[in-house]
Amino acid sequence: MIARRQTPSWEALLSGIDLRVARPRGPLSSSDERTIVSRSLDEARLTTFLSEVATAGPITVVVNDPHRPIMSDGVLPVLLSAAASSRVRCGFRLLVSTGSHLFDAAERAAHEQRILGSHRNRFDDLEWHDPRRAESLSPIGPYRLHRWVVKGSATIGIGSCEPHYFAGVTGAHKTLTVGLMDLGNLSANHRAALEPEAAPLALEGNPVFEGISRVLETLQAAGRRLFAIQQVIVRDRLSGCFAGDPLEALRSALPEVRQAFCVEIPESVDLIVARVRPSLDRNFYQADKGIKNVETSVRDGGVILLDAACSEGVGIDRFLDLLRQAADLPSAEARIRKYGYQLGDHKAIRLRRLTDRRRVRVGVISTALTEGVARDLGVARLSDRHAAADWTRRALTDVKAPLGLLVEDAGIMAV
Repeated sequence: MIARRQTPSWEALLSGIDLRVARPRGPLSSSDERTIVSRSLDEARLTTFLSEVATAGPITVVVNDPHRPIMSDGVLPVLLSAAASSRVRCGFRLLVSTGSHLFDAAERAAHEQRILGSHRNRFDDLEWHDPRRAESLSPIGPYRLHRWVVKGSATIGIGSCEPHYFAGVTGAHKTLTVGLMDLGNLSANHRAALEPEAAPLALEGNPVFEGISRVLETLQAAGRRLFAIQQVIVRDRLSGCFAGDPLEALRSALPEVRQAFCVEIPESVDLIVARVRPSLDRNFYQADKGIKNVETSVRDGGVILLDAACSEGVGIDRFLDLLRQAADLPSAEARIRKYGYQLGDHKAIRLRRLTDRRRVRVGVISTALTEGVARDLGVARLSDRHAAADWTRRALTDVKAPLGLLVEDAGIMAV
């Protein structure tokens, strides 16, 4: 029998560097998932909400796409059980919130089975949002959103709350808005990610979050009833659940989000190793969250190692166009001023601010990214941890006592 080769630990490979470790704390509750969800939905008076909207047509249940953390197995059964036990006669339809992401038939089928399981027959209809399909969109105020949310009377959004590098915190409030916009609204919302106030855990004064809030206000002012189920999922386990009005539920979840996913350090470090777990590690477009969530804590001229498989390569690659057309940060910013913002440009600008303005060296540990793409990104492509450790030592050769931080689950952590 051939022994499987063990992946060496970062602590062993980077011996000589004072490497601290930060990881999500929790789960913070020892209760089982259905107990946590049931308690939250009871406190938010879900059955009252259902009884008030049941006669106005089918209730749309909105869930995240496969690029987001999978929702708790306990949510849908408890939701449907609440409807059944209250004897509320209401139909349901399922809408997958995708933003601008695209998925093939196999990915969709697998996700639907994962989400619905044996509950498929409880839903009268099912759709995946497509911001490019005009007939699936309807106007409301200055926005165009999926027609089920605009024309329907009631919507229940299910999302997971974690730090988000430009929306502040992600969750059901984002699932119900950004995930269901047309491309024009998406572009306008994401353009605000260029502003310095758009940062992890930042809500007040964050133009991206404030844009999300305005969409929710527009829907509710037009009489649309919204109910959010905000989950906190730590290490694949439901740790907390907060329900009700989307923004009120978010604010109730914030203390637990901060306790689970936020780490404060006393000083900037020379090195951050950002490990990204599935499903955010599937491509660079998603795994880049692991860089954005930690970048303010590395010193200028320091090193960030992104430890993510990126098995699908770069993923959505629109932002590469700007990087290929502009050799440096001033040139990239000048192109946006001249030609306007294109969806994804914020990724290019923020990466160039890190590597050009702050001179932070970035290495990506992935065999799937090509050398050409790494060159366009301005990062080093490293084949494995051994190569990454050697590259890091060379980059920090002039630092006498390097200080480092290993961030586990960097895609949802904030340092």
